[in-house]
Amino acid sequence: METGKQIFKEWTILDVAISIGVVAVFTAVAVPLVRGAILRRQTAECAEKVLWAADAFDLYAARAGEYPPDSEPVGAFYPCREMNQTFYDMNIRWWGDKTELGGFWDWFRGDRTGYIAISNPRVSERSMRQLDRLIDDGNLDAGAFRRYGPIYCYILKMRG
Repeated sequence: METGKQIFKEWTILDVAISIGVVAVFTAVAVPLVRGAILRRQTAECAEKVLWAADAFDLYAARAGEYPPDSEPVGAFYPCREMNQTFYDMNIRWWGDKTELGGFWDWFRGDRTGYIAISNPRVSERSMRQLDRLIDDGNLDAGAFRRYGPIYCYILKMRG
Protein backbone atom coordinates (compact mmCIF):
# COMPACT_ATOMS: atom_id res chain seq x y z
CA MET A 1 0.00 0.00 0.00
CA GLU A 2 1.38 3.39 -0.96
CA THR A 3 1.52 6.17 1.59
CA GLY A 4 0.79 9.82 0.89
CA LYS A 5 4.51 10.61 0.83
CA GLN A 6 5.16 7.96 -1.82
CA ILE A 7 2.36 9.28 -4.04
CA PHE A 8 3.58 12.88 -3.83
CA LYS A 9 7.20 11.87 -4.51
CA GLU A 10 6.10 10.75 -7.97
CA TRP A 11 4.46 14.09 -8.84
CA THR A 12 6.21 16.28 -11.33
CA ILE A 13 6.28 20.07 -11.35
CA LEU A 14 3.67 19.93 -14.10
CA ASP A 15 1.35 17.81 -11.90
CA VAL A 16 1.68 20.32 -9.06
CA ALA A 17 1.08 23.28 -11.37
CA ILE A 18 -2.03 21.67 -12.87
CA SER A 19 -3.38 20.85 -9.40
CA ILE A 20 -2.81 24.41 -8.16
CA GLY A 21 -4.44 25.76 -11.33
CA VAL A 22 -7.54 23.60 -10.83
CA VAL A 23 -7.86 24.73 -7.20
CA ALA A 24 -7.39 28.39 -8.25
CA VAL A 25 -10.08 28.17 -10.92
CA PHE A 26 -12.49 26.44 -8.54
CA THR A 27 -11.85 29.09 -5.88
CA ALA A 28 -12.23 31.95 -8.38
CA VAL A 29 -15.65 30.61 -9.38
CA ALA A 30 -16.88 29.46 -5.97
CA VAL A 31 -16.04 32.48 -3.80
CA PRO A 32 -18.20 35.03 -5.70
CA LEU A 33 -21.06 32.54 -5.88
CA VAL A 34 -20.93 31.96 -2.13
CA ARG A 35 -20.67 35.70 -1.40
CA GLY A 36 -23.64 36.37 -3.67
CA ALA A 37 -25.71 33.68 -1.98
CA ILE A 38 -24.88 35.09 1.46
CA LEU A 39 -25.82 38.63 0.36
CA ARG A 40 -29.11 37.40 -1.13
CA ARG A 41 -29.94 35.61 2.13
CA GLN A 42 -29.05 38.69 4.19
CA THR A 43 -31.14 40.92 1.91
CA ALA A 44 -34.14 38.61 2.23
CA GLU A 45 -33.79 38.55 6.03
CA CYS A 46 -33.57 42.34 6.10
CA ALA A 47 -36.67 42.65 3.88
CA GLU A 48 -38.57 40.34 6.20
CA LYS A 49 -37.59 42.49 9.20
CA VAL A 50 -38.61 45.74 7.46
CA LEU A 51 -42.08 44.33 6.85
CA TRP A 52 -42.23 42.84 10.35
CA ALA A 53 -41.35 46.22 11.87
CA ALA A 54 -43.92 47.90 9.60
CA ASP A 55 -46.58 45.59 11.04
CA ALA A 56 -45.46 46.53 14.56
CA PHE A 57 -45.60 50.27 13.86
CA ASP A 58 -48.99 49.90 12.17
CA LEU A 59 -50.26 47.94 15.20
CA TYR A 60 -49.03 50.69 17.51
CA ALA A 61 -50.74 53.32 15.32
CA ALA A 62 -54.00 51.34 15.30
CA ARG A 63 -53.94 51.21 19.13
CA ALA A 64 -52.71 54.77 19.79
CA GLY A 65 -54.27 56.60 16.83
CA GLU A 66 -50.89 57.79 15.59
CA TYR A 67 -47.38 56.55 14.98
CA PRO A 68 -44.93 56.77 17.89
CA PRO A 69 -42.71 59.84 18.21
CA ASP A 70 -39.20 59.92 16.73
CA SER A 71 -36.49 57.93 18.43
CA GLU A 72 -35.74 59.13 21.96
CA PRO A 73 -33.18 60.56 22.46
CA VAL A 74 -32.38 61.59 18.91
CA GLY A 75 -29.91 59.15 17.40
CA ALA A 76 -30.63 56.44 19.97
CA PHE A 77 -32.45 54.36 17.31
CA TYR A 78 -35.27 53.45 19.72
CA PRO A 79 -38.82 54.77 19.48
CA CYS A 80 -40.81 55.56 22.63
CA ARG A 81 -41.27 53.12 25.52
CA GLU A 82 -44.78 52.22 24.40
CA MET A 83 -43.42 51.13 21.03
CA ASN A 84 -40.87 48.97 22.78
CA GLN A 85 -43.80 47.13 24.40
CA THR A 86 -45.28 46.55 20.94
CA PHE A 87 -41.91 45.24 19.78
CA TYR A 88 -41.89 42.89 22.75
CA ASP A 89 -45.45 41.73 22.01
CA MET A 90 -44.46 40.98 18.39
CA ASN A 91 -41.21 39.24 19.38
CA ILE A 92 -38.99 41.92 17.81
CA ARG A 93 -35.77 41.67 19.80
CA TRP A 94 -33.45 42.81 16.99
CA TRP A 95 -34.41 46.49 16.65
CA GLY A 96 -31.34 47.83 18.48
CA ASP A 97 -28.96 45.57 16.53
CA LYS A 98 -27.22 46.24 13.22
CA THR A 99 -29.25 45.29 10.18
CA GLU A 100 -28.25 42.31 8.05
CA LEU A 101 -26.94 44.81 5.50
CA GLY A 102 -25.00 46.88 8.00
CA GLY A 103 -26.07 50.18 9.47
CA PHE A 104 -28.73 50.53 12.14
CA TRP A 105 -32.50 50.48 12.41
CA ASP A 106 -34.08 53.87 13.10
CA TRP A 107 -37.49 55.50 13.19
CA PHE A 108 -38.79 58.92 12.13
CA ARG A 109 -42.33 60.29 12.26
CA GLY A 110 -44.08 62.85 10.10
CA ASP A 111 -47.65 64.17 10.31
CA ARG A 112 -49.47 61.04 9.19
CA THR A 113 -46.40 59.17 8.06
CA GLY A 114 -43.72 57.10 9.68
CA TYR A 115 -40.34 56.03 8.32
CA ILE A 116 -38.55 52.81 9.16
CA ALA A 117 -34.96 53.68 8.38
CA ILE A 118 -31.72 51.85 7.75
CA SER A 119 -28.95 54.35 8.34
CA ASN A 120 -25.51 53.91 6.78
CA PRO A 121 -25.72 50.36 5.43
CA ARG A 122 -22.38 48.73 4.57
CA VAL A 123 -23.58 47.38 1.21
CA SER A 124 -23.70 49.07 -2.18
CA GLU A 125 -26.62 51.02 -3.59
CA ARG A 126 -27.15 48.08 -5.96
CA SER A 127 -27.74 45.81 -2.97
CA MET A 128 -30.16 48.30 -1.46
CA ARG A 129 -32.00 48.38 -4.79
CA GLN A 130 -32.35 44.60 -4.49
CA LEU A 131 -33.88 45.11 -1.04
CA ASP A 132 -36.25 47.63 -2.64
CA ARG A 133 -37.27 45.02 -5.24
CA LEU A 134 -38.21 42.62 -2.44
CA ILE A 135 -40.38 45.07 -0.50
CA ASP A 136 -41.42 47.68 -3.07
CA ASP A 137 -40.76 48.67 -6.69
CA GLY A 138 -36.96 48.55 -7.11
CA ASN A 139 -36.75 52.34 -7.61
CA LEU A 140 -34.94 54.12 -4.76
CA ASP A 141 -36.29 57.50 -5.95
CA ALA A 142 -39.99 56.58 -5.79
CA GLY A 143 -42.38 54.26 -4.01
CA ALA A 144 -42.50 53.24 -0.38
CA PHE A 145 -38.77 52.46 -0.03
CA ARG A 146 -36.51 55.40 -0.84
CA ARG A 147 -33.00 56.69 -0.42
CA TYR A 148 -32.35 59.97 1.39
CA GLY A 149 -28.57 60.46 1.37
CA PRO A 150 -27.00 57.71 3.53
CA ILE A 151 -30.42 56.71 4.92
CA TYR A 152 -32.90 54.33 3.29
CA CYS A 153 -36.51 54.66 4.46
CA TYR A 154 -39.58 52.50 4.20
CA ILE A 155 -42.52 54.90 4.34
CA LEU A 156 -45.65 54.00 6.30
CA LYS A 157 -48.88 55.95 5.96
CA MET A 158 -51.64 56.21 8.55
CA ARG A 159 -54.83 54.61 7.43
CA GLY A 160 -58.13 56.31 7.90
